[in-house]
Amino acid sequence: MADLVSIGVPVYRGRPFIGEALDSILAQAHRDLDVLISVDGNDAESADACRPYLRDSRFRMVVQEGQLGWADNISLLMAECRGAFWYYHQQDDIVAPDYVSQLIAVAQARPAVAVVYSDILTFGNFEQTIVQRSVVGSPARRELDLLVDHHPAVAFRGLTRREALAEARGVRGNEVDNFSADTTWMASVARAGALVRLPKTLYRKRFHAGNVHTKWAEWPLEKRRLGWCVHCRDMFLEAAAADVTLLDRRLMWHAALARLVAHVARGYLPVAEFGPREKDAVLEQFVACLAGHTAQLESVLLMSFSEIAAGARRFYRVG
Repeated sequence: MADLVSIGVPVYRGRPFIGEALDSILAQAHRDLDVLISVDGNDAESADACRPYLRDSRFRMVVQEGQLGWADNISLLMAECRGAFWYYHQQDDIVAPDYVSQLIAVAQARPAVAVVYSDILTFGNFEQTIVQRSVVGSPARRELDLLVDHHPAVAFRGLTRREALAEARGVRGNEVDNFSADTTWMASVARAGALVRLPKTLYRKRFHAGNVHTKWAEWPLEKRRLGWCVHCRDMFLEAAAADVTLLDRRLMWHAALARLVAHVARGYLPVAEFGPREKDAVLEQFVACLAGHTAQLESVLLMSFSEIAAGARRFYRVG
Protein backbone atom coordinates (compact mmCIF):
# COMPACT_ATOMS: atom_id res chain seq x y z
CA MET A 1 0.00 0.00 0.00
CA ALA A 2 2.89 2.38 0.69
CA ASP A 3 3.90 2.18 -2.99
CA LEU A 4 0.38 2.19 -4.47
CA VAL A 5 -0.23 5.14 -6.78
CA SER A 6 -3.77 6.02 -7.77
CA ILE A 7 -4.15 7.69 -11.16
CA GLY A 8 -7.27 9.66 -12.03
CA VAL A 9 -8.12 9.92 -15.73
CA PRO A 10 -11.06 12.25 -16.50
CA VAL A 11 -12.42 11.71 -20.02
CA TYR A 12 -14.86 13.69 -22.12
CA ARG A 13 -14.87 13.60 -25.91
CA GLY A 14 -11.45 12.08 -25.61
CA ARG A 15 -11.58 9.32 -28.20
CA PRO A 16 -8.89 10.79 -30.56
CA PHE A 17 -6.13 10.75 -27.91
CA ILE A 18 -7.19 8.63 -24.95
CA GLY A 19 -5.45 5.50 -26.26
CA GLU A 20 -2.05 7.24 -26.25
CA ALA A 21 -2.67 8.53 -22.74
CA LEU A 22 -3.63 5.11 -21.36
CA ASP A 23 -0.76 3.42 -23.22
CA SER A 24 1.69 5.72 -21.45
CA ILE A 25 0.19 4.65 -18.12
CA LEU A 26 0.51 0.99 -19.10
CA ALA A 27 4.18 1.60 -19.91
CA GLN A 28 5.04 2.84 -16.40
CA ALA A 29 8.05 1.14 -14.82
CA HIS A 30 6.29 1.49 -11.45
CA ARG A 31 3.71 -1.30 -11.58
CA ASP A 32 1.78 -0.80 -8.34
CA LEU A 33 -1.00 1.32 -9.84
CA ASP A 34 -4.71 1.85 -9.33
CA VAL A 35 -6.16 3.58 -12.40
CA LEU A 36 -9.68 5.01 -12.33
CA ILE A 37 -11.15 6.38 -15.57
CA SER A 38 -14.19 8.63 -15.20
CA VAL A 39 -16.04 9.18 -18.48
CA ASP A 40 -18.16 12.30 -18.20
CA GLY A 41 -21.54 13.02 -19.75
CA ASN A 42 -22.32 9.42 -20.74
CA ASP A 43 -19.82 9.72 -23.61
CA ALA A 44 -20.26 6.28 -25.21
CA GLU A 45 -17.50 6.70 -27.82
CA SER A 46 -14.88 7.56 -25.20
CA ALA A 47 -16.07 4.71 -22.96
CA ASP A 48 -15.71 2.27 -25.85
CA ALA A 49 -12.16 3.51 -26.49
CA CYS A 50 -11.26 2.97 -22.82
CA ARG A 51 -12.95 -0.40 -22.34
CA PRO A 52 -10.13 -2.60 -23.78
CA TYR A 53 -7.81 -1.31 -21.03
CA LEU A 54 -10.06 -2.79 -18.37
CA ARG A 55 -8.55 -6.18 -19.20
CA ASP A 56 -5.71 -5.02 -16.94
CA SER A 57 -6.98 -5.55 -13.39
CA ARG A 58 -5.36 -2.29 -12.28
CA PHE A 59 -7.81 -0.30 -14.44
CA ARG A 60 -11.39 0.60 -13.48
CA MET A 61 -13.94 2.80 -15.22
CA VAL A 62 -17.09 4.67 -14.26
CA VAL A 63 -19.41 6.41 -16.72
CA GLN A 64 -21.20 9.50 -15.44
CA GLU A 65 -24.81 9.66 -16.61
CA GLY A 66 -24.89 13.45 -16.41
CA GLN A 67 -22.14 15.94 -17.16
CA LEU A 68 -20.06 16.91 -14.14
CA GLY A 69 -17.65 19.23 -15.93
CA TRP A 70 -13.87 18.94 -15.75
CA ALA A 71 -13.42 20.32 -12.22
CA ASP A 72 -16.08 18.17 -10.55
CA ASN A 73 -14.98 15.10 -12.50
CA ILE A 74 -11.41 15.50 -11.25
CA SER A 75 -12.67 16.13 -7.71
CA LEU A 76 -14.59 12.86 -7.88
CA LEU A 77 -11.43 11.04 -8.96
CA MET A 78 -9.46 12.63 -6.12
CA ALA A 79 -12.08 11.45 -3.62
CA GLU A 80 -11.68 7.87 -4.91
CA CYS A 81 -7.92 7.75 -4.24
CA ARG A 82 -6.92 4.37 -2.76
CA GLY A 83 -3.15 4.71 -2.88
CA ALA A 84 -0.57 6.49 -0.78
CA PHE A 85 -0.13 8.88 -3.74
CA TRP A 86 -2.31 10.25 -6.54
CA TYR A 87 -1.82 11.98 -9.83
CA TYR A 88 -4.11 13.39 -12.49
CA HIS A 89 -3.55 12.23 -16.06
CA GLN A 90 -5.24 14.39 -18.67
CA GLN A 91 -6.96 12.43 -21.45
CA ASP A 92 -4.73 13.82 -24.21
CA ASP A 93 -1.35 13.94 -22.41
CA ILE A 94 1.43 11.38 -22.15
CA VAL A 95 4.14 10.72 -19.58
CA ALA A 96 7.60 9.16 -19.69
CA PRO A 97 7.84 5.47 -18.66
CA ASP A 98 9.73 6.46 -15.51
CA TYR A 99 7.36 9.32 -14.60
CA VAL A 100 5.85 7.65 -11.54
CA SER A 101 9.03 5.90 -10.40
CA GLN A 102 11.11 9.10 -10.44
CA LEU A 103 8.49 11.20 -8.64
CA ILE A 104 7.71 8.59 -5.99
CA ALA A 105 11.41 8.22 -5.18
CA VAL A 106 11.57 11.94 -4.33
CA ALA A 107 8.30 11.84 -2.39
CA GLN A 108 9.38 8.87 -0.29
CA ALA A 109 12.71 10.50 0.50
CA ARG A 110 10.93 13.69 1.63
CA PRO A 111 7.83 12.66 3.59
CA ALA A 112 6.87 16.23 4.54
CA VAL A 113 6.39 17.23 0.90
CA ALA A 114 2.80 17.51 -0.39
CA VAL A 115 3.44 17.31 -4.16
CA VAL A 116 6.38 16.35 -6.37
CA TYR A 117 6.18 17.38 -10.02
CA SER A 118 8.33 17.48 -13.13
CA ASP A 119 8.71 20.06 -15.87
CA ILE A 120 6.21 19.92 -18.74
CA LEU A 121 7.04 19.75 -22.43
CA THR A 122 4.13 20.91 -24.59
CA PHE A 123 3.46 19.56 -28.06
CA GLY A 124 0.78 19.81 -30.74
CA ASN A 125 -0.14 23.41 -31.58
CA PHE A 126 3.06 24.73 -30.05
CA GLU A 127 6.13 23.49 -28.22
CA GLN A 128 7.73 24.91 -25.10
CA THR A 129 9.02 23.73 -21.75
CA ILE A 130 6.97 24.91 -18.78
CA VAL A 131 8.97 25.18 -15.58
CA GLN A 132 7.64 26.11 -12.16
CA ARG A 133 10.09 26.47 -9.32
CA SER A 134 9.50 24.73 -6.00
CA VAL A 135 7.16 26.31 -3.44
CA VAL A 136 8.71 25.75 -0.01
CA GLY A 137 9.00 27.28 3.47
CA SER A 138 6.34 27.92 6.08
CA PRO A 139 2.63 27.70 5.16
CA ALA A 140 2.44 31.50 4.95
CA ARG A 141 5.56 31.68 2.78
CA ARG A 142 4.20 29.02 0.42
CA GLU A 143 0.86 30.77 -0.02
CA LEU A 144 2.46 34.18 -0.54
CA ASP A 145 4.84 32.69 -3.08
CA LEU A 146 1.95 31.26 -5.09
CA LEU A 147 -0.01 34.51 -4.97
CA VAL A 148 2.93 36.66 -6.02
CA ASP A 149 4.69 34.56 -8.62
CA HIS A 150 2.77 31.53 -9.97
CA HIS A 151 0.10 30.95 -12.58
CA PRO A 152 0.88 27.85 -14.72
CA ALA A 153 -0.52 24.84 -12.87
CA VAL A 154 2.49 22.56 -13.35
CA ALA A 155 2.24 21.04 -9.86
CA PHE A 156 -1.41 20.15 -10.51
CA ARG A 157 -0.13 17.29 -12.66
CA GLY A 158 2.38 16.07 -10.08
CA LEU A 159 2.36 13.20 -7.63
CA THR A 160 0.33 14.22 -4.56
CA ARG A 161 0.47 12.60 -1.15
CA ARG A 162 -2.91 11.22 -0.11
CA GLU A 163 -3.00 13.27 3.11
CA ALA A 164 -2.34 16.47 1.15
CA LEU A 165 -5.06 15.53 -1.32
CA ALA A 166 -7.51 15.29 1.57
CA GLU A 167 -6.44 18.73 2.84
CA ALA A 168 -7.18 20.30 -0.56
CA ARG A 169 -10.75 18.89 -0.57
CA GLY A 170 -11.02 18.67 -4.34
CA VAL A 171 -10.86 21.33 -7.04
CA ARG A 172 -12.54 24.63 -6.15
CA GLY A 173 -14.69 25.44 -9.18
CA ASN A 174 -15.92 28.94 -9.99
CA GLU A 175 -18.63 30.80 -11.87
CA VAL A 176 -16.45 31.62 -14.91
CA ASP A 177 -16.23 28.13 -16.44
CA ASN A 178 -13.81 27.10 -13.66
CA PHE A 179 -11.11 29.37 -15.04
CA SER A 180 -7.67 28.53 -13.54
CA ALA A 181 -9.23 26.28 -10.89
CA ASP A 182 -6.20 24.02 -11.35
CA THR A 183 -3.95 26.86 -10.14
CA THR A 184 -6.28 27.58 -7.22
CA TRP A 185 -5.94 23.91 -6.24
CA MET A 186 -2.22 24.53 -5.78
CA ALA A 187 -3.03 27.11 -3.10
CA SER A 188 -5.31 24.51 -1.49
CA VAL A 189 -2.75 21.71 -1.41
CA ALA A 190 0.08 24.05 -0.33
CA ARG A 191 -1.62 24.25 3.06
CA ALA A 192 -0.43 20.66 3.63
CA GLY A 193 3.20 20.97 2.56
CA ALA A 194 5.74 22.03 -0.03
CA LEU A 195 5.39 21.68 -3.79
CA VAL A 196 8.73 20.35 -5.01
CA ARG A 197 10.05 20.42 -8.55
CA LEU A 198 12.04 17.55 -10.04
CA PRO A 199 14.01 19.33 -12.80
CA LYS A 200 13.34 16.78 -15.53
CA THR A 201 10.89 16.86 -18.43
CA LEU A 202 8.76 13.79 -17.75
CA TYR A 203 5.25 15.05 -18.58
CA ARG A 204 4.11 15.98 -22.09
CA LYS A 205 1.02 18.18 -22.46
CA ARG A 206 -0.76 18.22 -25.81
CA PHE A 207 -2.21 21.54 -26.99
CA HIS A 208 -5.00 21.45 -29.56
CA ALA A 209 -8.21 23.33 -30.37
CA GLY A 210 -10.26 21.29 -27.91
CA ASN A 211 -8.12 22.02 -24.83
CA VAL A 212 -9.80 23.77 -21.93
CA HIS A 213 -6.72 26.01 -21.57
CA THR A 214 -6.84 26.86 -25.28
CA LYS A 215 -10.46 27.95 -24.98
CA TRP A 216 -9.64 30.20 -21.99
CA ALA A 217 -7.10 32.06 -24.12
CA GLU A 218 -9.72 32.67 -26.82
CA TRP A 219 -12.27 34.37 -24.56
CA PRO A 220 -12.99 38.08 -25.17
CA LEU A 221 -11.10 40.46 -22.91
CA GLU A 222 -14.13 41.21 -20.72
CA LYS A 223 -14.61 37.54 -19.85
CA ARG A 224 -10.88 37.00 -19.29
CA ARG A 225 -10.83 39.96 -16.90
CA LEU A 226 -13.79 38.59 -14.97
CA GLY A 227 -12.19 35.15 -14.83
CA TRP A 228 -8.96 36.63 -13.49
CA CYS A 229 -10.78 38.61 -10.78
CA VAL A 230 -12.66 35.50 -9.63
CA HIS A 231 -9.43 33.50 -9.71
CA CYS A 232 -7.58 36.05 -7.54
CA ARG A 233 -10.46 35.98 -5.08
CA ASP A 234 -10.40 32.20 -4.83
CA MET A 235 -6.61 32.06 -4.56
CA PHE A 236 -6.84 34.29 -1.50
CA LEU A 237 -9.70 32.34 0.10
CA GLU A 238 -7.80 29.05 -0.25
CA ALA A 239 -4.55 30.59 1.01
CA ALA A 240 -6.28 32.23 3.98
CA ALA A 241 -7.53 28.82 5.15
CA ALA A 242 -3.93 27.87 6.04
CA ASP A 243 -2.80 27.73 9.66
CA VAL A 244 -1.29 31.23 9.72
CA THR A 245 -1.54 34.42 11.76
CA LEU A 246 -3.88 37.34 11.13
CA LEU A 247 -0.90 39.38 9.93
CA ASP A 248 -0.08 36.63 7.44
CA ARG A 249 -3.65 36.62 6.12
CA ARG A 250 -3.58 40.38 5.68
CA LEU A 251 -0.30 40.13 3.80
CA MET A 252 -1.90 37.48 1.59
CA TRP A 253 -4.81 39.85 0.98
CA HIS A 254 -2.42 42.55 -0.24
CA ALA A 255 -0.70 39.95 -2.43
CA ALA A 256 -4.08 38.99 -3.94
CA LEU A 257 -4.83 42.66 -4.65
CA ALA A 258 -1.43 43.09 -6.30
CA ARG A 259 -1.96 39.87 -8.30
CA LEU A 260 -4.84 41.50 -10.18
CA VAL A 261 -2.48 43.56 -12.35
CA ALA A 262 0.98 42.22 -11.44
CA HIS A 263 3.49 40.55 -13.77
CA VAL A 264 1.96 37.14 -13.07
CA ALA A 265 -1.18 38.27 -14.94
CA ARG A 266 0.71 39.24 -18.08
CA GLY A 267 0.43 35.85 -19.69
CA TYR A 268 -3.33 36.25 -19.64
CA LEU A 269 -4.27 39.95 -19.49
CA PRO A 270 -2.55 42.91 -21.21
CA VAL A 271 -1.81 44.50 -17.82
CA ALA A 272 1.34 46.22 -19.11
CA GLU A 273 -0.96 48.40 -21.24
CA PHE A 274 -3.37 49.24 -18.41
CA GLY A 275 -3.51 52.84 -17.26
CA PRO A 276 -5.14 54.10 -14.03
CA ARG A 277 -8.64 53.85 -15.52
CA GLU A 278 -8.22 50.23 -16.58
CA LYS A 279 -6.70 49.30 -13.23
CA ASP A 280 -9.61 50.96 -11.43
CA ALA A 281 -12.03 48.94 -13.57
CA VAL A 282 -10.26 45.69 -12.63
CA LEU A 283 -10.36 46.60 -8.95
CA GLU A 284 -14.08 47.47 -9.00
CA GLN A 285 -14.85 44.22 -10.80
CA PHE A 286 -12.82 42.37 -8.19
CA VAL A 287 -14.74 44.04 -5.34
CA ALA A 288 -18.00 43.06 -7.03
CA CYS A 289 -16.79 39.44 -7.19
CA LEU A 290 -16.31 39.48 -3.42
CA ALA A 291 -19.96 40.23 -2.69
CA GLY A 292 -21.02 36.61 -2.21
CA HIS A 293 -18.10 35.89 0.13
CA THR A 294 -18.36 38.74 2.62
CA ALA A 295 -18.82 36.57 5.72
CA GLN A 296 -15.73 34.49 4.92
CA LEU A 297 -13.64 37.57 4.16
CA GLU A 298 -14.73 39.30 7.36
CA SER A 299 -13.91 36.15 9.34
CA VAL A 300 -10.36 35.74 8.01
CA LEU A 301 -9.42 39.43 7.93
CA LEU A 302 -11.33 40.49 11.08
CA MET A 303 -12.70 43.58 9.34
CA SER A 304 -16.11 44.58 8.04
CA PHE A 305 -16.67 44.23 4.31
CA SER A 306 -16.94 48.01 3.93
CA GLU A 307 -13.50 48.33 5.57
CA ILE A 308 -12.12 45.60 3.30
CA ALA A 309 -13.44 47.30 0.15
CA ALA A 310 -12.24 50.74 1.25
CA GLY A 311 -8.82 49.34 2.11
CA ALA A 312 -8.57 47.69 -1.31
CA ARG A 313 -9.26 51.01 -3.00
CA ARG A 314 -6.66 52.78 -0.84
CA PHE A 315 -4.13 50.05 -1.71
CA TYR A 316 -4.63 50.79 -5.41
CA ARG A 317 -4.56 54.56 -5.05
CA VAL A 318 -1.28 54.40 -3.10
CA GLY A 319 0.17 51.79 -5.47
